[in-house]
Amino acid sequence: MGYHYVNGARIDGKLDVAHPEVLLFASKPGGGHRLTGVEYIVIDADQSLATSGDRPVLAGHPFDGPMPGHFPGMPVHYDLHVWAWADNPAGSFATWNPAITCP
Repeated sequence: MGYHYVNGARIDGKLDVAHPEVLLFASKPGGGHRLTGVEYIVIDADQSLATSGDRPVLAGHPFDGPMPGHFPGMPVHYDLHVWAWADNPAGSFATWNPAITCP
């Protein structure tokens, strides 16, 4: 997936396409990073892994989840990766991009 830069203040339960919660980067040859995509995170309304009635959809693509938080204190949520600046053989909305590696 590359490097994730999370703006925790944007993890507020709302989907705002113009303001993703996470920016995804990959290493550039010779150093530095390049933007490869974004990740949208929407908090699950009832915080139950057993229900998904509030699953968000973006451009016809349903979000993954609900899933537990990825770190302590992170709520049950849905997420969707969008590989807008990197080709992804698995598809622009796939969770993993096999073309991205991190040293």
